[in-house]
Amino acid sequence: MPSAIIERVIATLKQKGATASEVVYSEGSGVSVSCRQGEVDTIENNQDKSLVVTVYRGQAKGSASTAVIDDDSLQLTMDKAWAIAGLTEADEAAGLAEQALLCSDFKDLETYYDNHRSADELVVMAQGATAGAMAYASEQNLPITVDEANVQLGEGYSIYANSEGFFGDKRGSNASASVVAIAEQEGDMEREYWWEAVRDIEHMPAMTDIGRTAARRTLSRLGSRKVKSTRAPVLFDPSTAKSLIGHMLSALSGSALYQEASFLKNDLHQQLFPDWFSLYENPFLPGGFASRNFDSNGVQTQQRNIIDAGRLEGFLLSVYSARRLGMTTTGNAGGAHNLQVQAPTQSETELLRQMDRGLYVTSLMGQGVNAVTGDYSRGASGFWVEGGEIQFPVSELTIAGHLKEMFKQLVAVGDDVDLRSKTQTGSWLIEAMTIAGD
Repeated sequence: MPSAIIERVIATLKQKGATASEVVYSEGSGVSVSCRQGEVDTIENNQDKSLVVTVYRGQAKGSASTAVIDDDSLQLTMDKAWAIAGLTEADEAAGLAEQALLCSDFKDLETYYDNHRSADELVVMAQGATAGAMAYASEQNLPITVDEANVQLGEGYSIYANSEGFFGDKRGSNASASVVAIAEQEGDMEREYWWEAVRDIEHMPAMTDIGRTAARRTLSRLGSRKVKSTRAPVLFDPSTAKSLIGHMLSALSGSALYQEASFLKNDLHQQLFPDWFSLYENPFLPGGFASRNFDSNGVQTQQRNIIDAGRLEGFLLSVYSARRLGMTTTGNAGGAHNLQVQAPTQSETELLRQMDRGLYVTSLMGQGVNAVTGDYSRGASGFWVEGGEIQFPVSELTIAGHLKEMFKQLVAVGDDVDLRSKTQTGSWLIEAMTIAGD
């Protein structure tokens, strides 16, 4: 049993002279099926285990890991961690979380479901998605090729334990499906996709609907063109709006802050967004993709507003980064937990009407975001809007601005909330950005 192995490792390290120790055990398994044009392409199964041992000799730290869980491998891993700690300089911020911070309230977060399906059943699901895409294309009297239809199931189990007596485990499951389609018209070729992800496969949308959405998105891209360079409003669809939150989270991470590599390092308690906008972190959301009772340090997670009425009210701090900054951990070792935008919302029609003229972004390319300065520049494609209505698809554009200015110029949020990840938001309408085209 993993718990018995972990107890033995911690006891052995204590006998060896370790000031403190921590152990992370994880195991996972999954199956993935891919079909191309309705025919089975690949069926993959995976199963893995790992154990990471961290040893403290005073405030010198050493870590080692193994993917083989047997006596010889465990001994070798402990010896390596011990040796590394002996060669490492002491770090005053190193060490376990204080006892009072460790999780003591273990809620049932409904993150695990028995999603077992045979490979044959997954093949049928993938073929159903393909059929949905082909049916939609037929209705539009336009040719389409389903490049790939994929269905994946996975589950995992992990334990974090330390020499302070903390022991916490978590179990999760996931199911996802995606369809990639290609359309061609008069030499114009477009490739688009759609995907869904759930904890419980029983909540997966109909596979035919996933295929139809992929086909609709692909066909809508036909006839794509450039537009003249200009400055205009930009509407980010939910999937691209999430990326803006992601850039902010990177700048709020403890490591970026203590390394002086964050454009938000001096903005705690400052107004970043309009006062009608808040960002709520809820690690206890039932079935959430990032629901956790404790973080990677064993620290109790907490509900809070990271952004409250537009003001930045918290960073994302682990035990180590908090000590480096002279602050208190926020229970975010390992990252943010479920994030929910709280704001008045509008429909897509209302957003387009308010926008009047500008760019509706549905896809972003490139990595042109500077987390140190906040400068933002990325390739984009989507649709051009005139008179509050979509006119034609556009591509090969670059949109640019500064993230802090973009946050301040957030005009409205859509009601089309994307629930497929740990970050839940609708579309974002930004007042103005530079759009580079022809």
